[in-house]
Amino acid sequence: MKKLAIVAIAVAMITGLGIGSASAASSLNAGTVGINVGFGDSALGNTGVITLSGKYFVLNDLAVVAGVGMQASSGDLDARYFSLSAGVRKYFRTDDFAPFLEGKFSYISENIDAKGIDSTMADFSANFGAEYFLHKQFSIEGSVGLGLGSVDNKITNQDYTYFGTHTVGVSANFYF
Repeated sequence: MKKLAIVAIAVAMITGLGIGSASAASSLNAGTVGINVGFGDSALGNTGVITLSGKYFVLNDLAVVAGVGMQASSGDLDARYFSLSAGVRKYFRTDDFAPFLEGKFSYISENIDAKGIDSTMADFSANFGAEYFLHKQFSIEGSVGLGLGSVDNKITNQDYTYFGTHTVGVSANFYF
């Protein structure tokens, strides 16, 4: 339901911004600030996590990124999720379609009582994706990543390291 609401808001914003041209241009310029709203799965498989992150462009094609994610639920799936992340993003093009490569560090804490998960995770990842600008100040984005991390499950007392692919998700970007 949350995903449907986010998509509906994004569509309403796009319609209200008067998108009609095939060439929307982009806001990828030095000094620009961007806000990213993303949704997808958490690192341990919990669905419906929403993340907010910001970007500051130090060059036209290079941005520093930082974000926070939170989710809480009760009932049958009593769960809590919190994440902090920071990194750097390099754009290969700054046109309507802007592919990028991102290096990011994330700290994640997740507790899902029904699944016996009470874990903390440190993750270093390289993410590849692209933004598509529907308007000069609005884009949609998708990306996938390759990560190396360490997980500590406090319930099972298991510590392990992983290396592999993971889905980063789909998000919307707003530029100022």
